[in-house]
Amino acid sequence: MISVKTTHHPKRVLLLKAYQPFRDQVNSPPLGILYLTTALRKRFGERVSIEVLDLKLDQRGADWLATQLDILQPDVVGISALNCEADASHQLAACVKRWRADVPAVLGGPYARKRAEEILSTSEFDWVFGGESDRTFPEALDRHFEGHPLGTDLPGFSYRTGPESLHISEAQDSIKDLDALGYPAWDLVDFDAYTARPNMAGVQKGKRYASIFTSRGCPYLCTYCHDIFGKRFLWRSAEHVIEEIELLRSEYGVDEIQIVDDIFNLNKPRLRKIMGEAATRWGGKMAFTFPNGLRADIMDEGIVDALSEGGTYFISIAIETVTDRLQKLVSKNLDVERALRIVNYCDDRGILTRGFFMIGFPTETKQEIRNTLNFAFESRLTMAFFFTVVPQPGTPLFDLAREEAPEALELSERDEREGHGYRSDQPWYQRAYGHDLARDIRYAYGRFFLSPRRMWRIARRVPLSYMKIGLRSYGRFVLRRMPRIGGKAHADAKEIA
Repeated sequence: MISVKTTHHPKRVLLLKAYQPFRDQVNSPPLGILYLTTALRKRFGERVSIEVLDLKLDQRGADWLATQLDILQPDVVGISALNCEADASHQLAACVKRWRADVPAVLGGPYARKRAEEILSTSEFDWVFGGESDRTFPEALDRHFEGHPLGTDLPGFSYRTGPESLHISEAQDSIKDLDALGYPAWDLVDFDAYTARPNMAGVQKGKRYASIFTSRGCPYLCTYCHDIFGKRFLWRSAEHVIEEIELLRSEYGVDEIQIVDDIFNLNKPRLRKIMGEAATRWGGKMAFTFPNGLRADIMDEGIVDALSEGGTYFISIAIETVTDRLQKLVSKNLDVERALRIVNYCDDRGILTRGFFMIGFPTETKQEIRNTLNFAFESRLTMAFFFTVVPQPGTPLFDLAREEAPEALELSERDEREGHGYRSDQPWYQRAYGHDLARDIRYAYGRFFLSPRRMWRIARRVPLSYMKIGLRSYGRFVLRRMPRIGGKAHADAKEIA
């Protein structure tokens, strides 16, 4: 439990990161909540006391929260949730309302994006913020605390106006000066606790890591993306990013940075400046990873060199599918051949490279699935994740899946709300077309990781010291998806290959 205390009688704001139990959990500091804390501190100073609880880190749910509310006495409760944490967020809101019906229950995070009317109509939430809320949440709180009308002018802010009435905002705030936001409230983070848990990268070279955003938004139009920050790419200055890393290093002993931007490498001059300064200032003593993904087909050998010289040892790239028809269908339009060239060059430079692949798109054929899997098998990727497609509400892909198989989509939504979407034994595609996609996933992991060539590459390129956390997360994730050794595995391989 971490808090900001004051000597007055301030209003109390409780900010929660929802925890939805499922296998293969990964943890990282809740950056959205930490940025909100900074915004609230700037706006209110000592007029507001802020309590931040990462329930995911401690694996706690609504039952535990019910035992704490009399102690915490919040005036407002804000909850951040991913789509796969939807059920948990509703349980937390219901817990708050049972405790005190007059305390606003507030939802933010990816789950809130483009779903305000549905959420407010079917749950205990009073307020919903779709997209960025660094400015709108403090403003709404100020109006609430002062007894003023909430109004209809705050973009992305939807709320309950009465028992049967809602105000829904279809707009979204867009913050252009990201440097002005300051840094997340790093003083509230127990870095050792996060370092001891499985992280997004699945590897760890340093003794302590921190995840940071250096930009928001992505201009690409991939139809499966929830685009919480919108389609406009905005970035922090290189100087501001370097200052934050220096703060994390000098004040908190961080020696590894996970950059979790949607598309860090879009602004190439800025990338070179950040990595160049990292090489000059820390000389390899600060490690960098990119677990959320870089866009490979806008990279070149010079960019890979800059990443490597700056201290980058691990990157992720999203291939998704190698079928040109499907690349166009989902509007990703990746140049797969150029991406493969970058994978090979990263391998030449000793950068560990993980590929993301998605199978089970609407209208995808069995042969197109095989082509994507074969690309992964034949590549020089160090690691790979194979995901079944989970259509997300509010995306064009969701609408396409509904046209193809609405009943299958309804069941897929239920799995997602319960936290099983990407790990469902009955993904949307399987329900829609009757093809055993779960078998394909088992085969993919077995064929990829049991290849003697790949096993040798991993043993040679990935020191055990890097895997001290990864073996507990990435390794177990992969092993659970391996085919059973024996006749069934052989039969699966024969059928799919």
